[in-house]
Amino acid sequence: MAVPFTTIAGERVLLRPFRVEDAVDIAESCQDPEIRRFTMMPEEMTEAQAREWIEQRLARWDQGLFAFAITLPPSDRCIGQMGILLEPQFRRGEAFYWLDRQHRGQGIASEALNLITDWAFSEHGLARVHLVTHVDNPASQRVAERCGYQREGILRAWEPVKDDQPDVVMWSRLPEDLGLYRSGPTS
Repeated sequence: MAVPFTTIAGERVLLRPFRVEDAVDIAESCQDPEIRRFTMMPEEMTEAQAREWIEQRLARWDQGLFAFAITLPPSDRCIGQMGILLEPQFRRGEAFYWLDRQHRGQGIASEALNLITDWAFSEHGLARVHLVTHVDNPASQRVAERCGYQREGILRAWEPVKDDQPDVVMWSRLPEDLGLYRSGPTS
């Protein structure tokens, strides 16, 4: 059965399924050394490769891989990716994201991560959403922390990423953790 495409709207951010027209923006964003280093995005991605990547993501929607373009309405331009791979048999999902360098540091990734996490809990009845960040990527770790994700520890040589198998930091959020990020930190 085909899973219908959906959008998820926040205060500033709109998450929508990727479109082939996003290939130009994706290829341009993926020239950033940080995206190449810290994500699974292909190195030196061309526009043609980006189109193929988009088609692969859309084809996996029915398999529980929900990859969304991050946009800032009224612009429909893709400025990043926010996604989640659902594992309904375990009632869990793994979130993943990247953001174009010119939009970092503005709370956009945090809003997008909160949107996808809330959507996974409310629409898919998950008990857990987790994500991993490269140990050398403090910006991504701050996003996870701001969104109420709890640091669980270091996973050594977790999974292949291009020509490496780096250590990563595991983060998770449970539905009962929601009050943590909504009310802000208590010091």
